[in-house]
Amino acid sequence: MDANQIRSLRPELRKFLKRFDDCFGRSDTRGHLSVYVEGQLSDLPRKSCEPIADAQGIPPRTLQQFLSLLA
Repeated sequence: MDANQIRSLRPELRKFLKRFDDCFGRSDTRGHLSVYVEGQLSDLPRKSCEPIADAQGIPPRTLQQFLSLLA
């Protein structure tokens, strides 16, 4: 898949990820799931927390803390 095909699937991806909303007590935490998943599917050359967070305009530590909650 190329980047445009992945972007076209964004509404379906968000609908799918919405099924996991009740796993997260806070809405800001809930939003980090889509940030991380979309970052993994993006065309970023590096898929670690820092480049994903930078691309979305959030502090990298925020995304790192989110992922630590999932472990």
